[in-house]
Amino acid sequence: MNRAQRQQLIEIDERLSEEDLADRALVHAMVQAEWYRAQMRRTHQRYVASEAGALFLAGAATVLAALSAPPWITATVAGLATFLAGLRRIVSWHDDWLAASEARAKAVAEIAQYRLRPPAERTPQRQQELVAVIDGLVLTETRSWGRRRREKAQSEATA
Repeated sequence: MNRAQRQQLIEIDERLSEEDLADRALVHAMVQAEWYRAQMRRTHQRYVASEAGALFLAGAATVLAALSAPPWITATVAGLATFLAGLRRIVSWHDDWLAASEARAKAVAEIAQYRLRPPAERTPQRQQELVAVIDGLVLTETRSWGRRRREKAQSEATA
């Protein structure tokens, strides 16, 4: 387990009361929601960095050419801009970010509905229902991710 994962588990633990920690279904749901939050943050950062980098490098290549910079510098910057443009076609951080955001929102909503129940109503059946809903959400998102990847690969192959 790496440092970031340990920190995430510590944050989850801090948000759960002693009563919550005894509820394995709630802990399971919270861990999944936290994973989607972290995934959402990572993909958003990657998306913004790639978009900003591509824009910056494309602009820099134009300025370097106008300033009569050495050709190898201009070509290197233009090549990096082209690389980032190609990378955006291969990976779909924006789509992944949106999908993780949606999955997290659904998980958080399910958790909120479950936590609104009095502890006496958090029966083993309700716990199983929460786990089933969260696991169904994970399965649906995983299938959706796979479908997006296959569609992207097909569109690349036909282009």
